[in-house]
Amino acid sequence: MADAVTKRRFTPEAGCGRCARLDAARRRAARDRDRSAETDARVLIKQHISADHGTELAVGWS
Repeated sequence: MADAVTKRRFTPEAGCGRCARLDAARRRAARDRDRSAETDARVLIKQHISADHGTELAVGWS
């Protein structure tokens, strides 16, 4: 399961600072192999995309 976490991709919405910050946090956690922080960032990204951009991320974030 941990491998699936690190292979997920997310492209921040153009001009959205929150997307950029959350993506940077996710990438930093992945780089540091901090799976807990990476999961936290993924959850926040999913919530942000839904609440602020009105879309849903597909399973696996392809």
